[in-house]
Amino acid sequence: MGGMLEGKTVVVTGGSSGIGRGIALVAARHGAKAIVVADLTEEPREGGLPTAQEAKAMGVEAVFHRTDVSKRDEVDALVEACTPYGGVDVMACNAAIMVASDGVHVPAADVEALMAVNLYGVLYTAQAAITQMLELKKKGSVVIMSSGAAFFGHGSTVAYAASKGAVVQMAKSLADGVGPMGIRVNAVCPGVVDTVLVRGEETADTHESSSGFLQTSPLRRIGEPAEVGEAVAWLGSDYSSYVTGVALPVDGGLAATR
Repeated sequence: MGGMLEGKTVVVTGGSSGIGRGIALVAARHGAKAIVVADLTEEPREGGLPTAQEAKAMGVEAVFHRTDVSKRDEVDALVEACTPYGGVDVMACNAAIMVASDGVHVPAADVEALMAVNLYGVLYTAQAAITQMLELKKKGSVVIMSSGAAFFGHGSTVAYAASKGAVVQMAKSLADGVGPMGIRVNAVCPGVVDTVLVRGEETADTHESSSGFLQTSPLRRIGEPAEVGEAVAWLGSDYSSYVTGVALPVDGGLAATR
């Protein structure tokens, strides 16, 4: 199978559902050599076959690896599990959570739980992948999932927006640190994307925000997980070989109009 990711081992954290599932399945369509789906649970929230099984049906070697990215030892084990496939070529640091209490008075315990995944987990995952890439002398790619929330404030996403803004700066700093070794690090910043998680947690406040998005976004629609996956695939591929340290909006043009 030929394609943009031919010969590459792709790891996707939070890969069982939502955007992560989209990333993994797009990678399969682009001919990845192997896909490692990392998540806390294997069953997709969308229903249907687990992501790794879907990828296998496309003729790609794919496995599920249970991983809590907030635990460094589990992240290290995830990267080690890629050794039979020649090591990580593309690490998509996608795992993230939201908390219902987010806002001006978000409790400290919820902030800590969110940051453990959205900030520390991203750092641990990127570090583990970079360490292996350096050991194997790979010119790999790390793609960090941020959000449009990194650019635009909202009173109901105080902790979440803080975490997503932080990982943009993390991507830029890591890009500078490992660029001389040929490793690239970029961030992707999706706008509103149609996932079960977003639909399931919609409130009057978020519905109003989504409606505003539809009215002001140049494309006048929300995105699909596969569309974010295409951006990740490009950043992971050799087609983006001179691109590093960027925060790429994949948001239907919303960032351009604010």
